[in-house]
Formats: sequence, structure tokens, C-alpha cells
Amino acid sequence: MKEVYVAPVVEDLGAVSELTLGQSQGSRLDADFAAGTIFGDLTFS
Repeated sequence: MKEVYVAPVVEDLGAVSELTLGQSQGSRLDADFAAGTIFGDLTFS
């Protein structure tokens, strides 16, 4: 006997930027830089 297919349901959990804290700028950087690197310590040329 075959099982009845139940389609997945998309659940709205809110804005992605709020869920991931996206679009915010902190004082620390991500994994591309050494741990604890402060944003203000970078120099751009």
C-alpha cells in the first residue's frame, strides 16, 4: 500500500534580516578575519 503524499508547508517566521541579525553592523568582524579583530582596526586603500 502506498503512503499518501503530504506536501510541505512554508511557514512564515518573519523577516530574514531580523532572524539573522542581517543589515546590522557590529564592532567585530566575521570569520574572514582573525578572531576579535575590531572593525575600526582595518585600513582601506
